Amino acid sequence: MPVCWRAGVAAVLTAGVILGSAVADVTLTAVTARAAVTARKTVTAAGGVKTKAPSKGRTKPKATAKGGPPAIKSQCVGYSRAVSPAMPWAQQELQPSSVWRLTQGAGQTVAVLDSGVSAKAPALAGAVLAGLDVGTRQPADTDCGGHGTFVAGTIAARSQPGSGFAGIAPQARILPVNVLNPNQLDSGNLVPSADVAAGIDYAVSHGATVIDVSPSVNPKPSAALQAAVASALARNVVVIAAVASSELNQANEVSYPAAYPGVVAVAAVDASGAAQTVVTPGVRVDLAAPGSAITSIGPVGPGQVTASGAALATGYVAGSAALVRSYYPQLSAAQVAQRLELTASPPGTSVPSPQVGYGIVSPYNAVTTVLPQESGGRAPAAPPPPAIRLPAAAAPDTWPLTAAAIICAVVVLAMIIAVVSVRIVRSGRRRGWRPPPPPDYIRPSG
Repeated sequence: MPVCWRAGVAAVLTAGVILGSAVADVTLTAVTARAAVTARKTVTAAGGVKTKAPSKGRTKPKATAKGGPPAIKSQCVGYSRAVSPAMPWAQQELQPSSVWRLTQGAGQTVAVLDSGVSAKAPALAGAVLAGLDVGTRQPADTDCGGHGTFVAGTIAARSQPGSGFAGIAPQARILPVNVLNPNQLDSGNLVPSADVAAGIDYAVSHGATVIDVSPSVNPKPSAALQAAVASALARNVVVIAAVASSELNQANEVSYPAAYPGVVAVAAVDASGAAQTVVTPGVRVDLAAPGSAITSIGPVGPGQVTASGAALATGYVAGSAALVRSYYPQLSAAQVAQRLELTASPPGTSVPSPQVGYGIVSPYNAVTTVLPQESGGRAPAAPPPPAIRLPAAAAPDTWPLTAAAIICAVVVLAMIIAVVSVRIVRSGRRRGWRPPPPPDYIRPSG
């Protein structure tokens, strides 16, 4: 097991840029800090800072001129121009567009607790709020590593010209909360529990209706984190978090905050529906979603990238929750979570399954299914289909009938004339062509 995974400093996702039907492999690095490449400060020496030699693939930090803390040099995710018109397999599987006539998530604010979300991503233009970087107290609408933007794209990316990709709820707004600041890592090099707790509190206080906790390495359990989750649920906010694979999560086999009651715990599946998350026995899984070779967007450029991981699968569940909250505003957070579970595509085994819970989330079923146990349950009132406008009927062509009538009239008239002519000729011959005698009533009497 690589040291970087045991330490939990970075989670590396394999990414691909899609160009038409050809795929060129690139790397989308998911980091537990805003910088994609960092070095850790170790001990101080007289009059300055001594840094540990950077491990392979990291950039050596530079000390300040006055011997202060080293500046962190970062290497951000690059610009992607590759756009594919094909619909990615996850969107084909979930078919979110089938419910967009009913709702597209308008009026919902989804908080993404991750590495920040880039407001410069074209597919999220106008959808990203300023947010908060918990570590620096600055806005979180930039994203060097790309992980948060990737997740936000699966939630709310708008359709773009020439692209077959779009998020689950393309009218939802994104509230970015950066909890992956390199200067705030705890002693175990995990995502700081205190930062995640602060991020949840910030999201609740700034109008989030859904919270997606999607760092690729989970924080440790803590009283503050548990209290933040409980507060969010009490204030009617849906909280969604990933169940990290136990093989990649040795320091924290039970995933937090996914393990807390009321949180929707999400695992990943591939295109065949097979579980991709290695779950520790006894760990709760509520739902599954696509998490293998899925497509989303990068922080800059119109292009697309692919990546894998349970942390990315949470976006599909968060987007589905936004659709439900938008269409059923009267439902509580607990009812929204229950609706997502009861309408999921079942795994074909007893539910909840240890690996995929109640099954794969289904945006269409989640919105359109009538659940009698819900107070005021109702069938979706689909907007009336557009009126069918038939082309105006062409005026009938009456000329053939008119012509036939004229011909018939001419023929009949000709026949009448012919008959009369024959009778006149015969009468004239009998008289020797003398004028006919006058009628009796005008003959002279005699």
